[in-house]
Amino acid sequence: MRGEEAGTSLLDHRIAGIDLRSLGWLLMMSTTLFVLLFPFSSYVAALPIIQDEWGLNNTQAGAIFSAYLAGFAVSALVVVPLTDRLGSTRIFVFSTTVSTVANVLFPLIANDAITASILRAIAGLGLVGVYNPGMRIVAERFADRGRGFAVGTFVTFFYASNSVSLTLTGLLMNWFEWRDAYLIMGAASGASILLAFLLLRSHRSQSAGSSSGRLDLSVLRNKAARIYITGYSLHAAELYIVRVWLPALLAAALIARGEDEVTAVVGAATIGGLAMASGAIGPVMGGAMSDRWGRAGSASAIFALSGVCSVAIGWMIGLPWILIVGASIVLGWAISADSAIYSTAVTEVAEPARLGSTMAVHSFVGFMGGVIGPILAGAILDVSPESLKWGLTFSATGLLAVAAIIALRRMWRVSRVSLHPADL
Repeated sequence: MRGEEAGTSLLDHRIAGIDLRSLGWLLMMSTTLFVLLFPFSSYVAALPIIQDEWGLNNTQAGAIFSAYLAGFAVSALVVVPLTDRLGSTRIFVFSTTVSTVANVLFPLIANDAITASILRAIAGLGLVGVYNPGMRIVAERFADRGRGFAVGTFVTFFYASNSVSLTLTGLLMNWFEWRDAYLIMGAASGASILLAFLLLRSHRSQSAGSSSGRLDLSVLRNKAARIYITGYSLHAAELYIVRVWLPALLAAALIARGEDEVTAVVGAATIGGLAMASGAIGPVMGGAMSDRWGRAGSASAIFALSGVCSVAIGWMIGLPWILIVGASIVLGWAISADSAIYSTAVTEVAEPARLGSTMAVHSFVGFMGGVIGPILAGAILDVSPESLKWGLTFSATGLLAVAAIIALRRMWRVSRVSLHPADL
């Protein structure tokens, strides 16, 4: 009897209100996204070398990175609404294949800004069919309790993949040319296709077949959704500026200390990835915070921290290396911790039958912020005096946090439980 009671107690044990069986499913779902994104930051890891090889300026280099996000944003307007009609599962599995193939082809055939941008745009198109339907599947499964924690966990694996991609590519470049390192990461991501099929073959979306599957722009009348979409767009702009240009800043700091370019690039990719690993736990922490203290208030507090860190780190090139690494760790956490908050909030304020369209607009507007951010940061780097360029670029990034806090202030006092467009 005691053995049976112990077994029952173990099965009934819950984390953040989630039973262990559901938690195991959540971890496997998140792992699928994590594996798919192995090559996500391989381009960033090799960026200074690619710039020299292809003769790219900073604006062009930023544009190639942003092509990934542009493919994500534009295709979101078509792919994500289809989840209202077709369900998320088929789109999720097919999209893992599209993204994997594009990532494998990049190191094989990309040789200039045009081919590189096209392949990265296709990879982004594939990601949108994984990331957004994945969040929807998770939100559906954990609709009763722990939704912020669950969506935060899924997004946390997205951020963890960025750190692992950057770090492993940097380490591989110690032994391989950048194309070979990129190819290894891309090939490894193919395991996500099998994982997606095995995990979701029996899943049925709650709303499949209930909509035309076309984009419905009337969702923009939802004031609460508009506020969170604005916050998400500013978050994405800040996030991707840091993801693209922080490793370059670290490389510049190492070169200023006497390292040669290749050593500095490899070291910056490795150290940047490890420093930004703190961001891997950010979304799940931020999601749990917002479950407890509200979505907008938690997001605003996190934005305040990331803004301060962004401004500070740009002016730290000449300071002790340990301080730069420390600031990078805090910044890596802060730029990721609020990510799941906006997506969770949008699933709460959207009409269920139009959730796909709402998430499509959310993704498009949000990731267009991610598209524009790295390009503008690259332009600031190109036109700024050499001695001021990093300080000015990251100070401009910090201003995005101020704009976001202003945008979110209207939602601070709205309860997460009673949140509804009519409350505004």
